[in-house]
Amino acid sequence: MQQLLAYLVQLGIPADDPILPVLLQCFEPLELARGEYFQQQGRPCQRMGFLYKGMISHFYYIDGKERTRWVSLDPSFVTSLGSFMYQTPCLDNLKAVAPSKLYVCGRADFYRLKAEYPILQQLWTMNLEQEAAGYEYRVYQLITTNAEKRYLDFINRYPDYLQRLPQKYLADMLGIEPRHLSRIRKKLASPNL
Repeated sequence: MQQLLAYLVQLGIPADDPILPVLLQCFEPLELARGEYFQQQGRPCQRMGFLYKGMISHFYYIDGKERTRWVSLDPSFVTSLGSFMYQTPCLDNLKAVAPSKLYVCGRADFYRLKAEYPILQQLWTMNLEQEAAGYEYRVYQLITTNAEKRYLDFINRYPDYLQRLPQKYLADMLGIEPRHLSRIRKKLASPNL
């Protein structure tokens, strides 16, 4: 639980805030093997997880193939956001890309605590604002830039992804085929540029 505690303090909850022990009691450990689902499409999402070790792919099935929209790396929170908030059927799947360790909190507990503790509501709002701005920027990038510019922007914003993420996931996140990403990388690595 120390990883979760440190992350919450880093996000802005004071280390002596009375919410911390109460919040930590709502989280239970969960380990996922590579390929194991955290959430599956079609079911309302009833939990959120704090990923402290591993990677979780957020993907859709399109024409029988997995299409990754994002990969969560540790440390971060993971959930199927719209489904978690509105209890609608989940549109995406969340699956471990590598063996992963999480602390998981149920939706009912989270919403109860959010109603009781204003600092949790503030943190939730801040997170939603950051997520919305991030989605807006990704859509802008997908519509207005070419694949090479998206790749360069992505590695500038998320250098740790370049080191940790398998190429097929990175290509999906950029909206291109892995072979096209290989050509971009080869071109950028060429000393003739």
